[in-house]
Amino acid sequence: MRIIRAKTAGFCFGVARAVDMTYDLLNEGVRVATLGPLIHNPQCVADLERRGAVTAALPCGVPEGYEVVIRSHGVPQSVYDELAALQVRVHDATCPFVAKIHRIAARAGTEGKTLFVAGNRSHPEVQGIVGHTNGPVHVFSSLDELKALCIPENTKNGIFMVAQTTFEVKKWAECAEFLKKLYTNALVFDTICNATETRQKEAESLARRCDVMVVIGGRQSS
Repeated sequence: MRIIRAKTAGFCFGVARAVDMTYDLLNEGVRVATLGPLIHNPQCVADLERRGAVTAALPCGVPEGYEVVIRSHGVPQSVYDELAALQVRVHDATCPFVAKIHRIAARAGTEGKTLFVAGNRSHPEVQGIVGHTNGPVHVFSSLDELKALCIPENTKNGIFMVAQTTFEVKKWAECAEFLKKLYTNALVFDTICNATETRQKEAESLARRCDVMVVIGGRQSS
């Protein structure tokens, strides 16, 4: 039996950065709390917990004396504000590519534009993106959902469109093409991470060559 290991298997840059940051803090003796599981990998999270890290669902749940690591998915601006009010020390491991989307979302709000987000509305990354604009925002996960959003009420002030970094590349291309044709003044930002596109292409290639594919990872991971 021949086994082919994907060349792109393993943590992406943003996740590796967050994991390394957390292990370094624990090795320094820092009491660490993460807001939500650090990554969607139960084995890694369990190992961090064995080393003393705890997981808090909300800022108010961070134990006294602990410092917070914000995971690579990022968080809404309101969470930063709450942590500051609680005077909790923060180590921000938000992926730089996600942080870029946060800045675009904030700009949309400042300029009075409607923000369209391609992604899974229940995913923490998308929730974080939504939480960085103070203007109207709509999340969609398919071309049909995007079409349903394209009504005068949602588009009269102009549109910014971004994608969750792990959104499906082919779906994004369809949605971007549709919106650009319908609203020539819409600003479409291609925010899918390069690692996502590379891995999706490799998975498709391996699926054509192999009889069976095994995906190792957390079921909640995108």
